[in-house]
Amino acid sequence: MNPKTIYNKLNLIADKLNIKIIKGTGNFKGGCCVIKEEAVIVINKNKPFEERVRNLALGLLEFNLDEVQIDSKIKNLIDDYKYAEVKYER
Repeated sequence: MNPKTIYNKLNLIADKLNIKIIKGTGNFKGGCCVIKEEAVIVINKNKPFEERVRNLALGLLEFNLDEVQIDSKIKNLIDDYKYAEVKYER
């Protein structure tokens, strides 16, 4: 599955969970944050798709993903990012 397809599928998951995604450009990494008491995921459009996928997947981990049905390949990808982040934090 190519990065653009994965990115689009992650966007669909965010839509199903009613998570607002802000896509912008600038000198920032992106990720999950709270703006005016609303949780959003911010994506930098200047970054390569691989990094956008990573930021979107990590942002989705902040929410209850059990509320939606997720393709097994996408679920595994999200879990891989989760494991990588936990391992990196140590």
